[in-house]
Amino acid sequence: MEKHISVLPSEVLALLQLGASNSDSIWFLDGTAGEGGHSRLILEAFPQANLFIVDRDPEMLERALANLPPGRNIVSQVKNFSEINSNDLKELGISGFQGILLDLGVSLYHFLHSGRGFTLKMDEPLDMRLEAKVGNQSAKDLLNYETVLSLKKIFQEYGEEKWALRIATTIVQERQKNKFETTLDLVKAVERSIPRKFWPKEAHPATRVFQALRIAVNQELVHAEKALKNLPDLLDRNGVMAVISFHSLEDRIVKWKFREKQEEGGFQILTKKPILPTENESSRNRASRSAKLRGLQKSSDTFKKNEYGIKK
Repeated sequence: MEKHISVLPSEVLALLQLGASNSDSIWFLDGTAGEGGHSRLILEAFPQANLFIVDRDPEMLERALANLPPGRNIVSQVKNFSEINSNDLKELGISGFQGILLDLGVSLYHFLHSGRGFTLKMDEPLDMRLEAKVGNQSAKDLLNYETVLSLKKIFQEYGEEKWALRIATTIVQERQKNKFETTLDLVKAVERSIPRKFWPKEAHPATRVFQALRIAVNQELVHAEKALKNLPDLLDRNGVMAVISFHSLEDRIVKWKFREKQEEGGFQILTKKPILPTENESSRNRASRSAKLRGLQKSSDTFKKNEYGIKK
């Protein structure tokens, strides 16, 4: 099995250090446990730290916990990071987190080993749900029952796909003969929709469609926007929130939500521009190439601005 490598490890720890340096009792939240790579780094870098770790996929949470050192104060819960609120602080008995980390990327495990249809390189059932046992719509449901315009919107908005209408039309035509069942069915439909001379050189022509479907199935941007609105308020004074995104749609949400928090007052953006992986990291870990890291810190002076933008 291919080894999971956490992206931007030293950069993440450097940001979190800014929120934890003046605290005796440190609590971190890892809202996207994944394989537990970042959580392990946090526990190694902060020996006195306590950790609240969550993931919407129970299978991934189990994998994360298996990779963490025993004997540490680790609280885990199957939960979407967008659902974390002040009640969690009460249950933990704390006033706030010194650090919050969100890694918005989908784990390599999901692509290579989950068998849920995240990758176009293997012929698997068209599921794509991060919560495999939850009764939400699967990718197969969307492909077989959504209208042409609905599919076009998904491919256009979430995949930034130029051939969205043509691909959606092909899908609706073909499902009248045979329903879509596997990833190979979708790959062939996309290949037939785009003239060969317009296929991208750097990736398979169905890559954007797969991304768009995954985002739609899991409502990834909806959850990200909700979390980025609410989670900063759960930081303790001087606490830091670090967020890693992997495509422009995610990064845009992080950028604007952080900006909104700063304009409201009580928060300071730590990264004027996103932190990118070094050339060395990108060469060692291909998954890191599109990663962007942004940081936000809660001010010890939790002022609010009045309508004239003056501190009260």
